[in-house]
Amino acid sequence: MMKIGFMGSGAIAEIISQSAVSSGVIRCKDVYVYDIISERTAFMHNKYGYTACNAPADMIAAADYVFMCVRSDNAIDMAKTLKNYDFSGKVIVSISSGIPMLLYENNVEHAAVARALPNPPGRIGHGVIALAFNQLVTAAQQDDLKQLFGAMGTCLVLDEDKINAVTSLTGPAPVYAFFQGIVESALLLGISHKLAAEMAFGTIEGCLKVWERNIDNIGGLLAETSTPGGISVRQLYNLEQHAFKATVKGCYEEGFLRTKAYSDTIKEMLQG
Repeated sequence: MMKIGFMGSGAIAEIISQSAVSSGVIRCKDVYVYDIISERTAFMHNKYGYTACNAPADMIAAADYVFMCVRSDNAIDMAKTLKNYDFSGKVIVSISSGIPMLLYENNVEHAAVARALPNPPGRIGHGVIALAFNQLVTAAQQDDLKQLFGAMGTCLVLDEDKINAVTSLTGPAPVYAFFQGIVESALLLGISHKLAAEMAFGTIEGCLKVWERNIDNIGGLLAETSTPGGISVRQLYNLEQHAFKATVKGCYEEGFLRTKAYSDTIKEMLQG
């Protein structure tokens, strides 16, 4: 059974490790944790039974897969320290948003590197996790990581240059904002908050279930609900008048451009 280690033990480390343990992919004792804040390391050990490490060297030596769960603005400095350790036969897994695999490839000779992007719903097993691998990650190691992240939801393997787009597209904030808009619309029309929330959730859940059965034909589902001259057609027309689709696309494009700019800055620095 694989052994995994975490450089940093914040919320994302907690979610990934608990998903893996709960699904039986890994045992508690095979999770190794190091955090610069020793109280946090102790917390992970006391609460979950993980193996607490007093130094990065101990965690790296024990783990098959080393997860870099550090803030993006700390990743560069942290990566520079990795050249002091032996990563033979191990995979470095970059979790930080906007951090390219090149950062670790430049600091660790012959590094096998994966880049993963879990989104928040992964904490309940309904996430979308994007995965990319460099050429040194073996097929067996790729299978291990797909199994581990698969415990968090839908795991998608793609080229690294698509990760920045996925970072934007899988962020739940715009989706929650749309949900909130439905609830607030109900309030505007005189529905109580509790009823509005239940109504909005039920509608959204039902639509998702129908879409799931016909995942590639969202246009067809729209056509089915749009009776000529009916209410739905008028609602869609109102959305078009306010550039609804353009606003949605602009929202996700903005997220992509922000992430890409950060990633490109790091690449330019590394290649400069």
